Amino acid sequence: MIVLDTSALLDFLIGRPQKPRLLSRIAEDADLHAPHLIDVEALHALGRLVRTGVVSPERAAEARADAGSLTITRYPLGAMADRVWALRDNLSAYGASFVALAEALAAPLVTCDRRLARVSRHYVDVEAF
Repeated sequence: MIVLDTSALLDFLIGRPQKPRLLSRIAEDADLHAPHLIDVEALHALGRLVRTGVVSPERAAEARADAGSLTITRYPLGAMADRVWALRDNLSAYGASFVALAEALAAPLVTCDRRLARVSRHYVDVEAF
């Protein structure tokens, strides 16, 4: 079981070859979990990647389709809201949502976000790629 953050999801979907360990880590663990906001964050980031020319609109469409084929258990903010709020001095509400979920599930957080990885290590196990 892992908690997957948006940066790791995007790198997995785009298939960045410089991160083969990430690709195999996600592919081998069928028990993926994330806060509901992962979907909106992924759409936002894909749009930015298209606007800046990093990926083509066609590749972004493929990534969106691939995301739909992944089985990710999603969680509403609900009971995690207090913990997200408590982490506000060190993390954005977005990042804190992933950390709070990893804490609640006692699962490692998989991320490609260096800052989130660095700060999150104080609270949960982190697998940074």
